[in-house]
Amino acid sequence: IISRIKEKESKKKGAKISEYIAKTLGEQSREHVEVSGLRRGSLYISVDNSAWLQELSLMKQDLMNSINVRFKEDIVKEIKIRLIRR
Repeated sequence: IISRIKEKESKKKGAKISEYIAKTLGEQSREHVEVSGLRRGSLYISVDNSAWLQELSLMKQDLMNSINVRFKEDIVKEIKIRLIRR
């Protein structure tokens, strides 16, 4: 039961983080950047081209700090970005 509750909370936080990232990066990012999940402090982000991969790699630390400040807790301890082809 406890693991199911934690999983639901993680999904809710993941959705809120996804909305926050979209607002932070702007409208154009919605087509290219997708939050894949949040598990055990790792935020998984998928991008559809190498330009967004590079951009987010450079922003990783600032984005992580911004998310943690916004949600007033250390939700994200690391960000993992992967390139996917659509």
